[in-house]
Amino acid sequence: MLAVVFNGVGKGISLEEVHVPQVESLDGVLIRVRECGICGSDLAILEGRHPSKPPVILGHELSGEVVQVGAGVTSVSAGDHVVVDPNMSCGTCQNCRLGRRNMCSNMAEFGITRDGAFAELAVSPERFVYKIDPRLSWREGALVEPLSCVVHGLAKSRIKPDETAVVYGAGPMGLLWVSMLKRVGVRKIIAVDLAEKRRAAAEGLGADVTIDPANDEPVARVERETEGLGADVAVEMIGRAETVENAVRSVGSGGRVVIMGVARKDAISRVGPFDLMLKEVEIFGSNANSAGFIPAIRLIEAGAIPVDEIVSHELTIAEAQKGFDLCRSGQGMKVMLRPV
Repeated sequence: MLAVVFNGVGKGISLEEVHVPQVESLDGVLIRVRECGICGSDLAILEGRHPSKPPVILGHELSGEVVQVGAGVTSVSAGDHVVVDPNMSCGTCQNCRLGRRNMCSNMAEFGITRDGAFAELAVSPERFVYKIDPRLSWREGALVEPLSCVVHGLAKSRIKPDETAVVYGAGPMGLLWVSMLKRVGVRKIIAVDLAEKRRAAAEGLGADVTIDPANDEPVARVERETEGLGADVAVEMIGRAETVENAVRSVGSGGRVVIMGVARKDAISRVGPFDLMLKEVEIFGSNANSAGFIPAIRLIEAGAIPVDEIVSHELTIAEAQKGFDLCRSGQGMKVMLRPV
């Protein structure tokens, strides 16, 4: 079968003929991939900002149809429409047993450290496979995984309807944040992005203000938009030291900062400890999701997320490089790949 294989930093991706995966364990589920989204983490892998184990088939935002199951599988069967949680935790390390399975010490990451879903077929253990309503489109299903991460981050933010929020980065994840902030009734939503197309998409999804940081200093603009108080919540989705600094500087007293962007491991941000103390600012890292999959499925099934406004392109895996280029340039929002 054909698959998009990452061969290492500097080598990029290639379309290759690879072996067909098999159900080799009692809990194995073989899935025919219908759609799989390109994630910012995929770009980070190519650039060396996120660890991986090449050569590996990329793709972790999967929706598909069950083809075959192992003898011990009881929760899904052939023909079911499913999505996959790519964070395949061990369940036995201390983090897992303390309820922090997204920080599993023995994590196997589908589409990152083990073969994923930019392919015709993929295999997952049963416990990471979730059934979805067959009436959903494949593109809707493929948004469950990124939405689950936003659900996780949103819970950390403790945002309330009477508050204000600024989102640094209006890529697909930032747009999901805008959608969720709008859904919970946040009083004012501000989105910051260099790409005009993404700022327009954020406006369409409910952002009250959009900022082009090339033409308008974002921290000063946030201060003006909040009558000098600063935002209650700032979300960093870009993964750059300077945007983390801006996010911290954008919040006011009692502000919360949620960092979800994938930065280089050696990146260092400078924050003022006096201001953190004086304003009692809270800073949270938000890594993947720990219990967000079922809420994300319910939100997608309820039609709560305007999928068609977030998915900008649907391409075949043979066009994977084009899809990555669209994402990198800011001309694409969520780009989906399908086998054919």
